[in-house]
Amino acid sequence: MGLALALLPAHLRAQTAAPATPAPAAVAAPHPSPEEVTAQAQATVALLTRRVDSLRVAYRQQQRLYSDLGGKFTSFLAGQQLSRSTRFALAKNNVRATADLLLVCHSRLTQLRALTQALRNANEQAALSSPTESNPLGISLVDYTKTLVTNKVVDKNRGRRLVDLAAHLTQTSFVSAMPTVGPMLNAVGQLLTSVRANSLSSDGFTAEQVKLIENGLRPTLNFFSALDAARADNQASLLTLDNELMVLQHQLSQLYRPYAQLVAYQEDISAYYTAPPPGQPATNTLDVSNISRMSNYVAASLNPRFASLDQSFARAQNQGDILDPDSFLTPANNSAEAAVQLAAQLQSLTDRLPVITGQYSAAIRAAIAQGQQDGLIKADRATKVIADETTRAKAAAETYQQARASERFGEVLSNVKPLFKLY
Repeated sequence: MGLALALLPAHLRAQTAAPATPAPAAVAAPHPSPEEVTAQAQATVALLTRRVDSLRVAYRQQQRLYSDLGGKFTSFLAGQQLSRSTRFALAKNNVRATADLLLVCHSRLTQLRALTQALRNANEQAALSSPTESNPLGISLVDYTKTLVTNKVVDKNRGRRLVDLAAHLTQTSFVSAMPTVGPMLNAVGQLLTSVRANSLSSDGFTAEQVKLIENGLRPTLNFFSALDAARADNQASLLTLDNELMVLQHQLSQLYRPYAQLVAYQEDISAYYTAPPPGQPATNTLDVSNISRMSNYVAASLNPRFASLDQSFARAQNQGDILDPDSFLTPANNSAEAAVQLAAQLQSLTDRLPVITGQYSAAIRAAIAQGQQDGLIKADRATKVIADETTRAKAAAETYQQARASERFGEVLSNVKPLFKLY
């Protein structure tokens, strides 16, 4: 009963402890019985008990929440650690795959430039240019002029002078030294100029004879003009291709920078940079001529460098440094996208070469066919020249296909992950 009184509210305790005082009859309340007081005390105890139980449940819930949060935080830290390890492994694989791609691109560029330059030289040397009997098509300006004089009924004296002039033009050093179709064009052009000038003299060719000679020389002029146009277009296309390949080769050499830095680490790689002119500060441009040395150096040093990084990465305190944006691994990995873009440009330039050689071959064939139709070329000579041109084009195509088949370009390219980057 004492405990029950102690748990009663203050006003109930005061009422219970105070002596009974008679109240006026008008406002007097009935005095609670002991049973009522006990019931009130028990109700209060039950209320407080429920509140304590509620607080105990809330506390246990908070404990569970804190426990769950702690577990999630621990899992988060473990996930971060796993993510670092995964990123490190992916970065190593990507750097190795990109280095392989750069090596393949360098090999293709070297072969493609050599083939392009060889085709330029071969086309210049095989330009069917000699205006003498040594021309593989059998077109001699002297012989052709003799036939022209005979067929066009030019008088003997003037006709002899025309043949002598043709002989003189074919023997000049200017005509015989040029390895293009220019000599024949120049010889025919000068012959026409001399005929027109000769018509102005009193004993020169008449206007009718000039017209006959011009019409007679026109098929020859058209034929060699077509050959010259084919040669000029081919040379321009090959030169443009070679220039674009040279620019691409320079861009490729600059892309080797993070790889050379990665494998060299703290070693001096200044030997790979373009030598500055005397008295000038050192350049920051990698030398294109050193691409082979750089590619071989990177290929030989990448695995030992990764073994060293593996040991460093095993020490937790170094993981952040290795994956840091300022480390050598990050820029090497992040250059994968640029390497893929250069590879795409190289693929486009590679596919252009057979188009160029095909266009040249078709132009030569068309010119020879027209020359044969105009009676300039004998059938056996035309057949031989076309066969030689076919052989040349076939050899170029085979060299091109062999170069592509040996490099595994598509396979190597597919191993690179250009969008995986470290920041």
